This record gives sequence, C-alpha cells and structure tokens, in this order.
Amino acid sequence: MPFDAANARNYVKAVDLAGTPRGILPQGVEEDAGDVFDAAKKQAQVVGSGVFSFEQGVTAQVREAISGSALLAQLVANKKVSVEQDPLGWFKAYSDVLQNVGWTLQEGGWVDYTTSGTSAQVHEKILEVATTALAPTVTALAIITASVNALKGLDPKSPWLTIFSRESQKAKIARFQVGLVSADAQGDVFVSLLACLIEAQSNITQVLFYKFKDAHATFRANTAKVSVNKASITDLGDVIRAKTRAYQHDYLSSLLNL
Repeated sequence: MPFDAANARNYVKAVDLAGTPRGILPQGVEEDAGDVFDAAKKQAQVVGSGVFSFEQGVTAQVREAISGSALLAQLVANKKVSVEQDPLGWFKAYSDVLQNVGWTLQEGGWVDYTTSGTSAQVHEKILEVATTALAPTVTALAIITASVNALKGLDPKSPWLTIFSRESQKAKIARFQVGLVSADAQGDVFVSLLACLIEAQSNITQVLFYKFKDAHATFRANTAKVSVNKASITDLGDVIRAKTRAYQHDYLSSLLNL
C-alpha cells in the first residue's frame, strides 16, 4: 500500500504526549555544545534509548528527520507500554510509530544470543551481533564500533550516558537500539537497526559494561533492515518537531563527530 503522507501528518498531530516526563536531567547536567548535522561528516547521537550513527552522504535534513522520528517513537512507546511488564510490547509500540511516519521495517525476529559467541560484556556483544546479523560493510561496522566505543568511554555523568542509561535500564531489564543510517547513490535512505533486550535476575547497572553471562542474564536481539520514505519523513519534519520540541533537551544528546 502506498504511503499516505496526509494520514501520517494527522497521525503525528493526534499523538498525545501529556504526562510524559520533562525536566528530568539531574541538577548540574547540562547539554554539551555539539555540532549541527552535517552530510560531510560521520556523526552519532543518542535518542532516548537509541544510538543512531549517520554515514557520510546522508543529508542534514534526513538526519534531523530520522532523529525526530526515533524520538517520537521513544516517547509514544514509553507512554503506551511499561517496559518492565512487557518489553517486547514496548518494542512493538516503538516500531509501530516508525512505520506510521514512513519507515518500512523488515524484521528478522528475536534471536537469543546468550550462549552464542564469546563476548561476555554487552558492548562487545552488540558489535558481535551487528557483524553477523546485520552484515554491514567494513565502513559501516567501523562507524557502529566508533559510536559504541564513544558511548562506553564517556564520563558516567555526561548528558550522553545520563540519557542513555536512564532510558535503557529499567531495574532487571535493559533495552536499547543501535541504528546505522546510510544513503545510496540515488539518495535512498536505509537504516540497519539492532534492537537489544537483556533480562536479568537482579538489577542491571552500567549496561554497556554489564557481564550478562556471569549474571546468568539473557541477551536477545532483533535485527531489521529498514527503508525510509525520504520525501515523507522530511515532509513530516515540521509536525514531528512541533510535537517533540518540549522533550528534546531531556531525550536527545548533542552530536558527536566520529
């Protein structure tokens, strides 16, 4: 079925975010001064519980639209579903929003990677799964690696980790997304999206360094190859920004040049 941009605009306008927490960055945590989106640069950004990386050649307008779409999905899923009670339902709500604003997801289904491979810490497992399940190019894998390494190397009190940890860790559950945004020679936009879910027997802290095997936790992931309706998501940019503007400071990090 062809994508209906008018219906998508009405969908976004009808989203009710009333009651969504704001002003939740701890006292003393201020947003870092970051660069603007730049098509000539490889960049990364934390969007709620997601880490999105952008290859060179992806336009600034598309980067902003991807970031805005992912933020809207985060806020809607947070409001609709308790991740502690129904983590897979949370991911379903997140995906539904993306599909309503022009993302076409071809999901690979949830796979339990707990006992496969040799990685013990979460940040290592992310890269292991991305390498095998998403089959990215050498350049793409280098960008994903740089983004994950940058995140785990930050001060725990940095806005990047403050946002990511708050949104990804919920008691005995951790859930997050890693996305790589690219564009082909024709300008068509694609996202390699890796959704991760960790379920443990005790509370999870410092999720990227968490030794899930030692803690007898499970590590599941769902990979998706996503094509994005470029014209539609950029056309929706203004209405998505209007809907999410009040939440950007609390859920979006500054940009990092990789």
